[in-house]
Amino acid sequence: MPLTLDPEIAAAPAPMAESGSAPPAVRDIAGRRAMCEPIIGAATTAQPTPADVTTSEHYATADDGAQIKMRRYLKDGATRD
Repeated sequence: MPLTLDPEIAAAPAPMAESGSAPPAVRDIAGRRAMCEPIIGAATTAQPTPADVTTSEHYATADDGAQIKMRRYLKDGATRD
């Protein structure tokens, strides 16, 4: 059985595929970040956070010193583990 994706999910990486350019090399971290940022930004804009969910931002430092943003989503009334 072939792999198929939901059309809404498949639309997310479409801009990258339509660009016609090859992805950056495996160790080209800056190039890969630059390629992914617009996709991640579009996904965040397309799906607003529900009103009953609180977000908090946290950062981790990568080996190259870059700050990687992480976001935690917590539904109102949920316990923190």
